[in-house]
Amino acid sequence: MYKMNEELAEFVGVFIGDGCLSEYARKNRPSNVRVILFTGSWEKDSDYYQRIIKDISYKYFKYGIRIYHRKDDNTVRFFITNKNAISFLIALGYNFGPKSETVFILSVIFNNKNCSLACIRGIFNTDGCIYKRYNKMYRNHKKLYSKYKVVQFKSNSYLLIKQIDLILKRENILVNKIIKDKKASVLRITSQKDIDKFISIVGMNHNYHINRIK
Repeated sequence: MYKMNEELAEFVGVFIGDGCLSEYARKNRPSNVRVILFTGSWEKDSDYYQRIIKDISYKYFKYGIRIYHRKDDNTVRFFITNKNAISFLIALGYNFGPKSETVFILSVIFNNKNCSLACIRGIFNTDGCIYKRYNKMYRNHKKLYSKYKVVQFKSNSYLLIKQIDLILKRENILVNKIIKDKKASVLRITSQKDIDKFISIVGMNHNYHINRIK
């Protein structure tokens, strides 16, 4: 139906990070309602959804697209009811219902250099983070650092984290060993040189992350 490219791969990355396929019954309708639902922080993510993901969605799926501010929990809610969009994700192997422990990057994306990086960009924009790590000076502790950047991916799906690990290693980006945090698998980049390489190769188009880096 659609030939995979970087825009669609970023869309899939956002789905992996913040999206789900949902199906529910509604009164006076003969069949269930099917929807792709993305949920993010209004303050952090609404600009990215409005500026990037909404445009990609309209470009390929044309209609059945709605975005709004849910004020009771201050989230951005992005709905797509377009049947072609839903069929696109189903054809890739994604299903309705919970996916946090089973989600992964499809081979059509994973095996393509540009698409895999675009997909990681979408995942990072919605489910990744960059933060500053500080260290206090202790007795007999020579190492002192301040405003030390860390890039992090965290997911309950070990397979997803392992795929991100492999894609970044293909680009010669040094990543730390995958660790466990309760149910979640965590992948970090702590080398400052390789964080700069990550930003350059993967690309940044989410203003919240761009401003944090600045």
